[in-house]
Formats: sequence, C-alpha cells, structure tokens
Amino acid sequence: MAERIEISLTDFIGFVNKMGNAKLNHVKSIKDRPEYEPYMDFYKPLREAILKLHKKNQKKEVLDTVLEGLADDKKKRCYPDLIDGYKKFLGRKKFEWIKPPKKDWKIGGITITINPEIGLEEKKKNGSSNFYIIKLYFKEDALKKAQADQILTLMEMQLRSKVSEPEIKFAILDIRRSKLHIKQGQELKELPLLKGEANSFATMWNSL
Repeated sequence: MAERIEISLTDFIGFVNKMGNAKLNHVKSIKDRPEYEPYMDFYKPLREAILKLHKKNQKKEVLDTVLEGLADDKKKRCYPDLIDGYKKFLGRKKFEWIKPPKKDWKIGGITITINPEIGLEEKKKNGSSNFYIIKLYFKEDALKKAQADQILTLMEMQLRSKVSEPEIKFAILDIRRSKLHIKQGQELKELPLLKGEANSFATMWNSL
C-alpha cells in the first residue's frame, strides 16, 4: 500500500519551480521534516494577528503590537517589513471579513491543501464592493508571476464551487511588497503542468 502524501500548497509550488536535482532535494527535505508543531511556524504570530484584525474589525495599527511579544531575533528583524507591507496594502481601504473556503486537491496519491487565510469584501466609496479570497505570501523572495498563476489556478479549480458569489476573485498577496496578484477569469491553463508535477512529486517521494 502506497504511503499517503499530504503537503501544503506552498511546498508544492516550491517543487514545481525547482529544476533537476533541486526537485528531488526539495521532496527529501519535506519527507524528512519533523511533524508540524506550532512553535515551528515562523509566521504564526503575525498570521494570527492579521486574521484577528479583520475578524474583529480592528485598526491596522494593532499589528504593531505583535512586535512587543517577540523574543526571536530573526522575527524581530523580519516582522517590521511584513507589518509595514500589510499596512500599506490596507491603506485607507475599508474591508469586511469573509470566511475563506478550504479544500484539498487529491491527485495521483498526493493531497495538496488549498487553504487561503483570509476573505475580504472591499467596500468602495461608490457603494459597490470587490470580493477577494486571499492566500498570504510571507517569504522574502519576491513572488514571481508564474508562481502566482500556478497558485491561483489551483485556488480557482478547487474553491470556485465553494463560493456562492460569482464576483468573488481569488488572489495572493505578496505582503512585503504590498502586491495583490488577482486571478483574471476562470481559465485553468496551468493545470496540465500542475497535474504532471503532482505525479512527479509522488513518484520521487515513493522512491526515497
């Protein structure tokens, strides 16, 4: 019986965008990784603060309080840029919370978790609204368009049936750069590539 393989969307997209032996090394690092514990989640305090901000309709300045409880020097260096980037993204816009949908993508013996962190209704001054389901991107490296397109394709494919409002758009936010990548249309042109890569990941995993 083949081993059950469960990985995050971030880990999978990291695999897709590596070449040659780097792909195999990436799979090995994921397979050898210790089981998840909250203390291992580097961005957890800030992620939770962002969710609380929207769920409780707090002012964006509340994110600054995250810095007060940090003991980790790496977080102390890293978090200010992320907080500034998220506050810049919010700007003067008015948002209301929407509970984001979640769904796993199961293909060829592999399960990839599709779990965007936030859903937001942006209320415009003219009375209209924009609706977004957003995956947060915390990493230092800039999010490339190809990576964003791949993530958005999987969000569109798996989550569209779980939202009732047809005007909802799927997006990924590169927090440090305050850049929101939005899925345009509902086409899934990256899907053949992603299916092939998922099968490749499973093959490498099972051979290690």
